[in-house]
Amino acid sequence: MPPLQQPADQLRRAGPGKCTAGATGGPFGPIVRAVSDTPENSGGFSEGLRRRLLALTQEAVSSEDLAARLGISDLAAFERWLEELARQGFLQRVKRKRYKHPGGKVAAGVFRRGKHSAFVTPDETGLGTISVAPGAEEGAQDGDRVLVAYRREKPGRKDGARGGLHGKVLNIIQARESEVVGAYEVTRHGHGRVHLESWNLPNYAWLPDSETRRLRPGAIVRVRLSRKPGPTGHTRAELIGTLGNLRNPLEDLDNLCALFGFAGEFLPETLEECQTLPDDPNESDFVQRVDLRDLPVITIDPKDAQDHDDAISLEVLEGSLVRLGVHIADVAHYVTPGSALDREAQHRATSVYLPGKTIPMLPRKLSAGLCSLHERATRLAMSCFMVYDAQGNLLRREVVQSVIRVRRFLTYEEVLPVLAQGASTGDAVVDWLLVEGRNLADRLLARRLENGALILNIQRPHVIVGPTGLAESIEPESHDIAHNLIEEFMLAANQAVAAFLIERGLPYIGRVHPAPEEEAKEAFWELCDELRVMKPDFDKPGDVQRMLDSIRDRPGADAINLALLRSMKRAVYAPEPALHYALHVTQYVHFTSPIRRYPDTVTHQVLAAYLKTGAKLRHETRALGLPWADGTSTPAVKPHPKDGRDMPRADAWEMIMPSIAWHCTERSIQADRGEMAANQIKILRTLLDDIGREFEGTVIHVGARSVTVRLDDVLAEGVIDYRELSDGWTDTHKFWVIYETREGTQRLMMGDRVEVMIDSIDLASREMRLIPLGEREKDAHFDPRRRRHAPQGRPQRRPRKQGRRRR
Repeated sequence: MPPLQQPADQLRRAGPGKCTAGATGGPFGPIVRAVSDTPENSGGFSEGLRRRLLALTQEAVSSEDLAARLGISDLAAFERWLEELARQGFLQRVKRKRYKHPGGKVAAGVFRRGKHSAFVTPDETGLGTISVAPGAEEGAQDGDRVLVAYRREKPGRKDGARGGLHGKVLNIIQARESEVVGAYEVTRHGHGRVHLESWNLPNYAWLPDSETRRLRPGAIVRVRLSRKPGPTGHTRAELIGTLGNLRNPLEDLDNLCALFGFAGEFLPETLEECQTLPDDPNESDFVQRVDLRDLPVITIDPKDAQDHDDAISLEVLEGSLVRLGVHIADVAHYVTPGSALDREAQHRATSVYLPGKTIPMLPRKLSAGLCSLHERATRLAMSCFMVYDAQGNLLRREVVQSVIRVRRFLTYEEVLPVLAQGASTGDAVVDWLLVEGRNLADRLLARRLENGALILNIQRPHVIVGPTGLAESIEPESHDIAHNLIEEFMLAANQAVAAFLIERGLPYIGRVHPAPEEEAKEAFWELCDELRVMKPDFDKPGDVQRMLDSIRDRPGADAINLALLRSMKRAVYAPEPALHYALHVTQYVHFTSPIRRYPDTVTHQVLAAYLKTGAKLRHETRALGLPWADGTSTPAVKPHPKDGRDMPRADAWEMIMPSIAWHCTERSIQADRGEMAANQIKILRTLLDDIGREFEGTVIHVGARSVTVRLDDVLAEGVIDYRELSDGWTDTHKFWVIYETREGTQRLMMGDRVEVMIDSIDLASREMRLIPLGEREKDAHFDPRRRRHAPQGRPQRRPRKQGRRRR
């Protein structure tokens, strides 16, 4: 049991596609390594732990007392950790080995520098951006992790200060990385710069001209960032070496992995530990588990799914009740806390799915073998049972460790005809399960929408890549009734498990989605006014969804959905329950994907540790008098609210949860960004032969220099530079641009449908430039194939006609 494990900080990047082990000791010992991702990183102190320390250190407390209250056994390592907190500014050492909180409001976060301002993005969820005035930066550079003292100011002060949070940097907790990987590109003014993809680093670092002469756009380079900014405040860098180039279709994904910092090969000790595991579960593993091998259980996954970690079952009970079973591979049985497998899974935090390449969180022996729910294979599982009445009300929930055998593996493509057209799988039991499952899923969805859940309608591309590295097909991701069936059941299981964790006081990593800020709401309302659509009340359950339903078939609805998405905050992991705005619930964890998400793995580890004490995870709203999963009919006993504190090392679990939540949030954001970048580069590569071709699309964003258009069919995004709109003046607004043409003043705004032509594609920056269609682009003599292949190192561009004038 943690906290004395050696977590993710041991795993360091050793160039593209490889990981290596770092030092196992270090000046701060194992306690620090169990709490933060690096000894200097306070990201883990952002919420639960920081508040707990604040509560314990209002008065000076000895290190011995603090260790006892927190359940820490290694006092020497704990004292080194306290000294590090004192150095960072989180604690104040008043006497030898006595500590207290310094007082005031402080927060840890990432320091960022914009064009005209600086700010700190705090780790704490729900705390807004903190502005940092010139002179209050204390030498912090873009990407540094800092400690900041802050205050809340009201707008309208005499000194002209804006409202919101304003702060002063107290200390640099951790300087940004010095050696990083980025993609080399050339600006339109001919200057070379490196595009950095990590969300907590500057967007760009600039290289001296002397180091860019042999570089070609798209090169993946390793650079050393300077602590001394350039004359205009930009980040300067020194070239160390090149790793590859994004232009090669067979190497672009490997280079993207290096660019986004995705792990490659597993550590030797991880693979060695994995090899000691059996190919199939041992009979001895079945002891004290509920045997469900005779229960009809099925899995439903995409046809190209890499892992299969969830399955479902359905049973009819007395009185028109149904019992839904969600069976999840028991990864925690093999990935035990503190093991080599656990340490590397924590470091990776998530599997990454790129088109044609998967970077798994766990080795294939587990992810595709021992923990994958294959048809007719016996597997260990964690089963969550939920009993519903005919109206979809949840009457009972239960979690047990089980043994299952999947009766049938199905793809969504096989399930859809059964649900939509009454076709058959060839197995009457499976057919019944699917049809009745759809009925239950429809009731659960209806209840979620009644309670205020939000479902955005945004099409995302699904790219299938062939052996040459080129995309063979680009299709919108499906979200039909077959997908809905599984989605509703997984959501239900996640909420049921969250309720168990909370009511028993167990350590917790929840999925949190904060409500939109007032400024974002007002901006979206302004867009609604311009587009003449309903202005939703963000605080009224269901009102936002009613607005989305009203524009479902409207041209340009994509732009409204995307604008709403941008007005929302990002969902994050947090070590305590809080609102998930899109789901409109306050109790929600990730439980159903432990093969590919580390927070799910941790949830399984906590449940396993709790069940090992002999406790039962049972709850019912009223006595049903029906047998539980193990066949017994003992009434559910209402647990004491702090029952989970009796679990061994519960305090230790709670101590590391904030760090895990912060780290997993960071890695999931990076995984999402990498997956979008990989899709974009594969799609743009297929469009190289379509330069000069006409497309229809929707304006989805208006920026300072260009508008962004999403093309139909291919779901790719490109930009129209304002210089392509007018040789005269342009006037921009957050939702539209007004410009002068020969025909008079024109306006282009979000949601407008437009016809465009692909002008150029730059794979290095993953950018496509578009031209709005006018009469001149429809000239019958124009041949876009005349110059299909651009010179090496330049974006491929369609040929321009002599004397061409912009509209």
